[in-house]
Amino acid sequence: MKRSIRNIVVIMMIIAAMIVTAGCGPKKPTADDAKAYVKAVLDIICTGDYDHSVKLADVEEGKESEMRDAAIQEVLDSLGAEAALNDEVKASFKDCMINAFSKAKYEVTDAVETEDGGYDVTVTIEPLDLFAPLGGEDMDIFQARLLENAADYLTMSEDEMMNSMFSLMIDMLNEGLENPTYTEPEDVTVHYGIIDEENNLYGCDKEEGQKLGEKIFYVPGA
Repeated sequence: MKRSIRNIVVIMMIIAAMIVTAGCGPKKPTADDAKAYVKAVLDIICTGDYDHSVKLADVEEGKESEMRDAAIQEVLDSLGAEAALNDEVKASFKDCMINAFSKAKYEVTDAVETEDGGYDVTVTIEPLDLFAPLGGEDMDIFQARLLENAADYLTMSEDEMMNSMFSLMIDMLNEGLENPTYTEPEDVTVHYGIIDEENNLYGCDKEEGQKLGEKIFYVPGA
């Protein structure tokens, strides 16, 4: 479960980072443009919207949250197939992840021009300690809750047991998100540069998205 959530976050940020800034003729973007782009990428995934003064070539106006939700659904469908999760649990998991992303804390703080004409953009992230309500790395609180229901599991099929365990974990994660905790802030530097020279399109590649995705949530042992 922990690894699955880390994978969801990383994949989501990779998808978002491959959005590009619409070309604007021969004009070279400024440091402020680079910062605004990186913030827009984070905002689309975390809030489902962004500052529309940033012109993004790959985002259809009014459908920002649809893109975010569809990407989450695609990842959850893959996880659900592996774990035999039913539609109700997958829907709950999706709502939980959207809620968790909305609690993300980040600030785009700096952009320094690089030799290639792009910018190294610094983002200060306070990783959300998503698994704190489960007992952290050892998940001892979650295990104790499982033991409370041990008798019920004896009468369940393997698939029913898996869905019940996921439901319990999702409930506990949502309880924690009512009063989220964060780990120490970390600076992450991502490169914003030319993606398509012919069309003068700028953005970040998937490796830069992975850097951000690995820091949005603190997932011990993942």
